[in-house]
Amino acid sequence: MLTNKNNKQTAWVTMGAAWSRNMVVGALLLLGNGAGIAGESTLLPHNLSLSVSLPTALGVNVRDISWQVQAQGAEARHLTGLSPVVSLPAGKYEVSLVIGAYEEHKVVDVADANITVVPFTPNIGRLRVNSDAKDTDWSLSAVSADTKVTKMLIQREDSQQMDSIVPVGDYEVLASRGDGISHTQRLSITSGDVNRASIQMPGGKVSLIATLNNGPALRPMNWTVYRLDGGRQAIAAPKRHSANLLVSPGHYEAVAMLDGQERHRAFTVLTDTSNRIVVAMD
Repeated sequence: MLTNKNNKQTAWVTMGAAWSRNMVVGALLLLGNGAGIAGESTLLPHNLSLSVSLPTALGVNVRDISWQVQAQGAEARHLTGLSPVVSLPAGKYEVSLVIGAYEEHKVVDVADANITVVPFTPNIGRLRVNSDAKDTDWSLSAVSADTKVTKMLIQREDSQQMDSIVPVGDYEVLASRGDGISHTQRLSITSGDVNRASIQMPGGKVSLIATLNNGPALRPMNWTVYRLDGGRQAIAAPKRHSANLLVSPGHYEAVAMLDGQERHRAFTVLTDTSNRIVVAMD
Protein backbone atom coordinates (compact mmCIF):
# COMPACT_ATOMS: atom_id res chain seq x y z
CA MET A 1 0.00 0.00 0.00
CA LEU A 2 1.23 3.48 -0.92
CA THR A 3 0.72 6.69 1.03
CA ASN A 4 1.20 10.30 0.09
CA LYS A 5 3.00 12.90 2.14
CA ASN A 6 -0.07 13.25 4.38
CA ASN A 7 0.00 9.48 5.08
CA LYS A 8 -3.25 8.94 3.10
CA GLN A 9 -3.86 5.82 1.05
CA THR A 10 -3.71 6.40 -2.73
CA ALA A 11 -2.79 3.31 -4.80
CA TRP A 12 -5.49 0.98 -3.43
CA VAL A 13 -8.20 3.55 -4.06
CA THR A 14 -7.10 4.03 -7.67
CA MET A 15 -6.77 0.31 -8.37
CA GLY A 16 -10.14 -0.34 -6.76
CA ALA A 17 -11.86 2.20 -9.03
CA ALA A 18 -10.29 0.67 -12.14
CA TRP A 19 -11.33 -2.83 -11.03
CA SER A 20 -14.92 -1.65 -10.52
CA ARG A 21 -15.09 -0.14 -13.99
CA ASN A 22 -13.79 -3.33 -15.58
CA MET A 23 -16.37 -5.39 -13.72
CA VAL A 24 -19.20 -3.15 -15.02
CA VAL A 25 -17.97 -3.39 -18.64
CA GLY A 26 -17.59 -7.16 -18.35
CA ALA A 27 -21.09 -7.54 -16.95
CA LEU A 28 -22.55 -5.49 -19.82
CA LEU A 29 -20.72 -7.64 -22.35
CA LEU A 30 -22.02 -10.82 -20.72
CA LEU A 31 -25.56 -9.45 -20.80
CA GLY A 32 -25.20 -8.59 -24.47
CA ASN A 33 -23.85 -12.04 -25.31
CA GLY A 34 -26.54 -13.68 -23.26
CA ALA A 35 -29.21 -11.84 -25.23
CA GLY A 36 -27.67 -13.11 -28.46
CA ILE A 37 -27.51 -16.69 -27.19
CA ALA A 38 -31.11 -16.51 -26.04
CA GLY A 39 -32.10 -15.89 -29.69
CA GLU A 40 -32.96 -12.20 -29.54
CA SER A 41 -32.20 -10.17 -32.71
CA THR A 42 -28.73 -8.72 -32.97
CA LEU A 43 -27.94 -5.49 -34.82
CA LEU A 44 -26.20 -6.06 -38.18
CA PRO A 45 -24.01 -3.36 -39.72
CA HIS A 46 -26.34 -3.56 -42.77
CA ASN A 47 -29.15 -5.80 -43.97
CA LEU A 48 -29.46 -4.80 -47.65
CA SER A 49 -26.57 -5.24 -50.08
CA LEU A 50 -26.92 -3.96 -53.65
CA SER A 51 -24.61 -4.61 -56.58
CA VAL A 52 -24.46 -4.04 -60.33
CA SER A 53 -22.31 -5.85 -62.89
CA LEU A 54 -21.14 -3.62 -65.75
CA PRO A 55 -18.93 -4.27 -68.80
CA THR A 56 -15.58 -2.52 -68.41
CA ALA A 57 -15.72 -1.29 -72.02
CA LEU A 58 -18.61 1.06 -71.20
CA GLY A 59 -16.42 3.15 -68.90
CA VAL A 60 -19.18 3.94 -66.38
CA ASN A 61 -18.10 6.26 -63.57
CA VAL A 62 -19.20 4.96 -60.16
CA ARG A 63 -20.56 8.43 -59.37
CA ASP A 64 -23.03 8.02 -62.25
CA ILE A 65 -24.58 4.87 -60.73
CA SER A 66 -27.63 5.98 -58.72
CA TRP A 67 -29.84 3.89 -56.45
CA GLN A 68 -33.14 4.57 -54.73
CA VAL A 69 -34.59 2.37 -51.99
CA GLN A 70 -38.11 3.15 -50.85
CA ALA A 71 -40.86 1.53 -48.80
CA GLN A 72 -44.43 2.44 -49.64
CA GLY A 73 -45.35 5.76 -48.07
CA ALA A 74 -41.84 6.33 -46.71
CA GLU A 75 -39.05 8.67 -47.67
CA ALA A 76 -36.64 7.28 -50.27
CA ARG A 77 -33.01 6.46 -49.50
CA HIS A 78 -30.56 7.59 -52.20
CA LEU A 79 -27.26 5.73 -52.74
CA THR A 80 -24.44 5.75 -55.30
CA GLY A 81 -21.72 3.36 -56.42
CA LEU A 82 -21.20 -0.20 -57.64
CA SER A 83 -22.11 -2.02 -54.41
CA PRO A 84 -23.73 0.17 -51.73
CA VAL A 85 -25.10 -1.26 -48.48
CA VAL A 86 -27.67 0.12 -46.07
CA SER A 87 -29.41 -0.84 -42.83
CA LEU A 88 -33.22 -0.70 -42.99
CA PRO A 89 -36.21 -1.68 -40.85
CA ALA A 90 -37.75 -4.98 -41.90
CA GLY A 91 -40.28 -4.69 -44.70
CA LYS A 92 -40.91 -4.63 -48.44
CA TYR A 93 -38.91 -2.16 -50.54
CA GLU A 94 -38.65 -1.09 -54.16
CA VAL A 95 -35.05 -0.82 -55.33
CA SER A 96 -34.39 1.37 -58.39
CA LEU A 97 -31.16 1.50 -60.37
CA VAL A 98 -30.48 4.45 -62.72
CA ILE A 99 -27.46 4.73 -65.03
CA GLY A 100 -27.80 7.42 -67.69
CA ALA A 101 -31.05 6.76 -69.55
CA TYR A 102 -31.31 3.22 -68.17
CA GLU A 103 -33.67 2.34 -65.30
CA GLU A 104 -34.44 -0.97 -63.61
CA HIS A 105 -36.68 -1.72 -60.62
CA LYS A 106 -36.98 -4.67 -58.24
CA VAL A 107 -39.20 -5.32 -55.20
CA VAL A 108 -37.44 -7.07 -52.30
CA ASP A 109 -38.22 -8.22 -48.74
CA VAL A 110 -35.74 -7.06 -46.10
CA ALA A 111 -35.39 -8.81 -42.71
CA ASP A 112 -33.77 -7.59 -39.49
CA ALA A 113 -31.39 -10.47 -38.83
CA ASN A 114 -30.39 -11.40 -42.41
CA ILE A 115 -28.57 -9.64 -45.22
CA THR A 116 -30.68 -9.40 -48.38
CA VAL A 117 -28.44 -9.42 -51.46
CA VAL A 118 -29.87 -7.82 -54.62
CA PRO A 119 -27.71 -8.11 -57.76
CA PHE A 120 -28.40 -6.26 -61.04
CA THR A 121 -27.02 -7.18 -64.48
CA PRO A 122 -28.35 -4.50 -66.84
CA ASN A 123 -28.55 -5.07 -70.59
CA ILE A 124 -27.04 -1.76 -71.69
CA GLY A 125 -24.63 -0.07 -74.08
CA ARG A 126 -23.18 3.40 -74.56
CA LEU A 127 -24.25 5.87 -77.26
CA ARG A 128 -21.67 8.53 -78.18
CA VAL A 129 -22.53 10.95 -81.01
CA ASN A 130 -20.44 13.97 -81.99
CA SER A 131 -21.44 17.02 -84.00
CA ASP A 132 -19.25 19.41 -85.97
CA ALA A 133 -20.98 22.31 -84.18
CA LYS A 134 -20.51 23.23 -80.50
CA ASP A 135 -24.02 24.72 -80.19
CA THR A 136 -25.93 21.56 -81.11
CA ASP A 137 -29.25 20.70 -79.47
CA TRP A 138 -29.92 16.97 -79.09
CA SER A 139 -32.89 14.70 -78.62
CA LEU A 140 -32.79 10.91 -78.35
CA SER A 141 -35.85 8.72 -78.83
CA ALA A 142 -36.21 4.98 -78.37
CA VAL A 143 -37.93 3.37 -81.37
CA SER A 144 -40.03 0.24 -81.09
CA ALA A 145 -39.37 -2.07 -84.04
CA ASP A 146 -42.87 -3.56 -83.76
CA THR A 147 -45.09 -0.53 -83.24
CA LYS A 148 -42.84 2.24 -84.63
CA VAL A 149 -43.67 4.21 -81.49
CA THR A 150 -40.94 6.54 -80.23
CA LYS A 151 -40.26 7.47 -76.60
CA MET A 152 -38.20 10.54 -75.79
CA LEU A 153 -35.30 9.65 -73.48
CA ILE A 154 -32.85 12.55 -73.58
CA GLN A 155 -32.92 16.24 -74.45
CA ARG A 156 -29.74 18.30 -74.23
CA GLU A 157 -28.85 21.81 -75.40
CA ASP A 158 -25.68 23.58 -76.59
CA SER A 159 -23.31 20.63 -76.57
CA GLN A 160 -21.01 19.20 -79.21
CA GLN A 161 -21.47 15.65 -77.95
CA MET A 162 -24.26 13.45 -76.67
CA ASP A 163 -22.85 10.64 -74.53
CA SER A 164 -25.09 8.39 -72.46
CA ILE A 165 -25.71 4.87 -71.20
CA VAL A 166 -28.91 3.52 -72.75
CA PRO A 167 -30.83 0.22 -72.82
CA VAL A 168 -30.16 -2.14 -75.71
CA GLY A 169 -32.38 -1.28 -78.68
CA ASP A 170 -32.97 1.03 -81.66
CA TYR A 171 -32.76 4.80 -81.37
CA GLU A 172 -33.34 7.94 -83.39
CA VAL A 173 -30.96 10.82 -82.78
CA LEU A 174 -32.05 14.33 -83.79
CA ALA A 175 -29.35 17.01 -83.84
CA SER A 176 -30.35 20.62 -84.54
CA ARG A 177 -28.87 24.09 -84.46
CA GLY A 178 -29.59 27.58 -85.65
CA ASP A 179 -32.69 28.16 -87.77
CA GLY A 180 -33.85 24.98 -89.42
CA ILE A 181 -30.50 23.13 -89.44
CA SER A 182 -31.10 19.52 -88.38
CA HIS A 183 -29.97 15.97 -88.97
CA THR A 184 -31.66 12.71 -87.99
CA GLN A 185 -29.81 9.42 -87.67
CA ARG A 186 -30.98 5.91 -86.71
CA LEU A 187 -28.64 3.89 -84.46
CA SER A 188 -28.75 0.48 -82.79
CA ILE A 189 -27.25 -0.31 -79.39
CA THR A 190 -25.92 -3.77 -78.50
CA SER A 191 -25.13 -5.03 -75.01
CA GLY A 192 -21.73 -4.05 -73.60
CA ASP A 193 -20.68 -2.07 -76.70
CA VAL A 194 -20.03 1.62 -77.43
CA ASN A 195 -21.79 2.87 -80.58
CA ARG A 196 -20.00 5.91 -81.99
CA ALA A 197 -21.32 8.23 -84.69
CA SER A 198 -20.52 11.64 -86.16
CA ILE A 199 -22.99 14.16 -87.53
CA GLN A 200 -22.16 16.97 -89.95
CA MET A 201 -24.40 20.06 -89.89
CA PRO A 202 -22.88 22.75 -92.13
CA GLY A 203 -24.36 26.23 -92.02
CA GLY A 204 -24.04 29.80 -93.17
CA LYS A 205 -24.85 33.14 -91.52
CA VAL A 206 -27.61 35.46 -92.74
CA SER A 207 -28.04 39.10 -91.63
CA LEU A 208 -31.43 40.63 -92.47
CA ILE A 209 -31.62 44.43 -92.57
CA ALA A 210 -34.67 46.55 -93.49
CA THR A 211 -34.06 50.21 -94.42
CA LEU A 212 -36.04 53.45 -94.73
CA ASN A 213 -34.57 56.56 -96.34
CA ASN A 214 -31.22 54.80 -96.79
CA GLY A 215 -30.94 54.06 -93.08
CA PRO A 216 -32.04 51.31 -90.69
CA ALA A 217 -35.83 51.14 -90.37
CA LEU A 218 -35.60 50.99 -86.56
CA ARG A 219 -39.27 50.00 -86.29
CA PRO A 220 -41.14 46.81 -85.41
CA MET A 221 -41.94 44.81 -88.51
CA ASN A 222 -42.39 41.27 -89.73
CA TRP A 223 -40.01 38.98 -91.58
CA THR A 224 -40.67 35.51 -92.89
CA VAL A 225 -37.74 33.48 -94.22
CA TYR A 226 -38.55 30.52 -96.44
CA ARG A 227 -36.30 27.65 -97.45
CA LEU A 228 -37.01 26.83 -101.11
CA ASP A 229 -35.23 23.47 -101.45
CA GLY A 230 -37.67 20.56 -101.36
CA GLY A 231 -40.72 22.83 -101.21
CA ARG A 232 -41.34 26.27 -99.71
CA GLN A 233 -41.01 26.00 -95.92
CA ALA A 234 -40.92 28.83 -93.35
CA ILE A 235 -37.89 28.53 -91.04
CA ALA A 236 -37.81 31.88 -89.18
CA ALA A 237 -40.07 34.86 -88.43
CA PRO A 238 -38.15 37.76 -86.82
CA LYS A 239 -40.12 40.80 -85.55
CA ARG A 240 -37.46 43.52 -85.74
CA HIS A 241 -35.93 45.55 -88.55
CA SER A 242 -32.75 43.43 -88.30
CA ALA A 243 -32.03 39.84 -87.41
CA ASN A 244 -29.19 37.32 -87.54
CA LEU A 245 -29.86 33.73 -88.59
CA LEU A 246 -27.86 30.54 -88.96
CA VAL A 247 -29.21 28.34 -91.74
CA SER A 248 -28.16 25.28 -93.70
CA PRO A 249 -26.76 25.74 -97.21
CA GLY A 250 -29.47 26.19 -99.84
CA HIS A 251 -31.85 28.58 -101.56
CA TYR A 252 -34.02 31.00 -99.59
CA GLU A 253 -36.52 33.83 -99.86
CA ALA A 254 -36.94 36.65 -97.34
CA VAL A 255 -40.32 38.41 -97.15
CA ALA A 256 -40.37 41.74 -95.25
CA MET A 257 -43.60 43.55 -94.24
CA LEU A 258 -43.80 47.10 -92.83
CA ASP A 259 -46.89 49.34 -92.75
CA GLY A 260 -48.66 47.28 -95.40
CA GLN A 261 -45.65 47.28 -97.72
CA GLU A 262 -44.26 43.86 -98.69
CA ARG A 263 -40.85 43.19 -100.20
CA HIS A 264 -39.27 39.93 -101.40
CA ARG A 265 -35.64 38.99 -101.74
CA ALA A 266 -34.27 35.62 -102.92
CA PHE A 267 -30.75 34.55 -101.95
CA THR A 268 -28.45 31.53 -101.74
CA VAL A 269 -26.41 30.43 -98.72
CA LEU A 270 -23.19 28.42 -99.00
CA THR A 271 -21.32 26.61 -96.21
CA ASP A 272 -19.36 28.87 -93.84
CA THR A 273 -20.41 32.10 -95.56
CA SER A 274 -21.83 35.38 -94.25
CA ASN A 275 -24.74 36.78 -96.24
CA ARG A 276 -26.01 40.35 -95.82
CA ILE A 277 -29.60 40.74 -97.07
CA VAL A 278 -30.70 44.40 -97.26
CA VAL A 279 -34.31 45.19 -98.16
CA ALA A 280 -35.45 48.79 -98.77
CA MET A 281 -39.01 49.33 -97.47
CA ASP A 282 -39.63 52.69 -99.23
